Amino acid sequence: MKPEKLFADLIVSNKLFVFITLQLFVVSIFGKQTPTSIQDCSDFYGLSGKDSGIALKDLQNDCEEQLLRMKPTHHTPSNFTAEEKLYISSLFRQLTAETWTYTENKQHSNRFKRHGKYRARYRREVRSAPHRHWERYAAGVRRLKFDMSGGGGRSRYDTIADIHGLAMIQAHSGPNFLPWHRLYLLIYETALGVPIPYWDSSLDQEMADPTKSILWTSKYFGNGFGVLETGPFAGFQTPAGSLIRNIGSDGMLYDKRLIPRIWSKTRLREISDPTSAPDDGLEEQHNGVHIWVDGTMDSLVLAPHDPIFWLHHCFVDYIWEVFRMLQMSRGINPAFDFVPSNRTGHGVDEEAFGIEGYTNRDGYLNSIARLVQYDPTPKCPYCGFSTDLYCNGNTGYCVSREQPPGTYQGNRMLAGKIARENGLAEGKFGPVFKRFRWDKRVRHDSVTQPKKKKIIVWVKKMKYKRDIHHIVEP
Repeated sequence: MKPEKLFADLIVSNKLFVFITLQLFVVSIFGKQTPTSIQDCSDFYGLSGKDSGIALKDLQNDCEEQLLRMKPTHHTPSNFTAEEKLYISSLFRQLTAETWTYTENKQHSNRFKRHGKYRARYRREVRSAPHRHWERYAAGVRRLKFDMSGGGGRSRYDTIADIHGLAMIQAHSGPNFLPWHRLYLLIYETALGVPIPYWDSSLDQEMADPTKSILWTSKYFGNGFGVLETGPFAGFQTPAGSLIRNIGSDGMLYDKRLIPRIWSKTRLREISDPTSAPDDGLEEQHNGVHIWVDGTMDSLVLAPHDPIFWLHHCFVDYIWEVFRMLQMSRGINPAFDFVPSNRTGHGVDEEAFGIEGYTNRDGYLNSIARLVQYDPTPKCPYCGFSTDLYCNGNTGYCVSREQPPGTYQGNRMLAGKIARENGLAEGKFGPVFKRFRWDKRVRHDSVTQPKKKKIIVWVKKMKYKRDIHHIVEP
């Protein structure tokens, strides 16, 4: 059975544990003493038995009393105000209310059948029809970006974006990468009030020149070079100044020939850093896209300040969810498919960074996965019924259409100038993403990645009786 077909067919109902898991994520950042794991919390509330005496509304109200505490360990803009902490807490109150409504509908089977599945978080590829799902997302981003009601000179959008830099070690380069970012997407999506589209960059990778994709126009992401001047996110500012991009400089977009390598594996350790084989790591392949976009997106701390960060990570989450569905078809429960790790913050039973009461083990819960449903990635011949995709008859793959002639692409030189002036090029705002591999079409002029050293190898060519040298890229 094809992975996407299986993925579409294996959507099942939600469970009560989503209340506790999401709230524990909140609790850890803003602080209050709680049980040390999901199971402890379950026992604490008397939910481990088959019939719990606690009312769902009582549980919801008790969870809502908890607040989230951030624990910065390095220099990042993380000094959240009391009002910002309350705002993050309110997002989780919305999540618990959403899950409670769904659970209540399930308990009353007749009403549940009448109203159907409670499934508000339906994520599509950004170019799939209807186009209004992208427009709603863009409008939600702008609303958050220009909402300064939290005080402290930081918008609602920036408050959520700044969480990412706090978990650089504990949420990257290890098995905790996927579950941590899944929760992070849910926080952001709740604030938006609309589903996040996903960006299947393999649709652009199939083009002769991915930098000419329709996505890098005012209709979607805006210009791909220099300061962002077009599209719905034009003029966005970050802690490093203007949002900048330098697409196609280095790295690599997702490739349709590499993604199936992930789905061919059976265990999470086979697709997680650092235990995966070359080309099989989901996080490694994900790094290539951050590097390809370059600029703001290539900074571990600043990446979420570019709104396409969330679309990229939704596609990462989509790939993982297909993998999980395949595991279930093979008799493997992904909620218990852990990867032993000695990396700081990635151990199975360690508390996730700054998340008291929440362990990495809890991040794999099936109940979290069931909160979201994905529309399968566009396939030939219909390609999501999108006017911005077409079916390549030679390869059998859907491909992005090119931008119209004369489209403003931005000022390529300006990206490097700004990166040098604000210190982004020198690492002032933290590390960049680790190289995975690079597309042979890239220019190798990244404004953020360290310059690759050129090794000059002298070779004696006796046949021609002369010396020549080769440039070898390590």
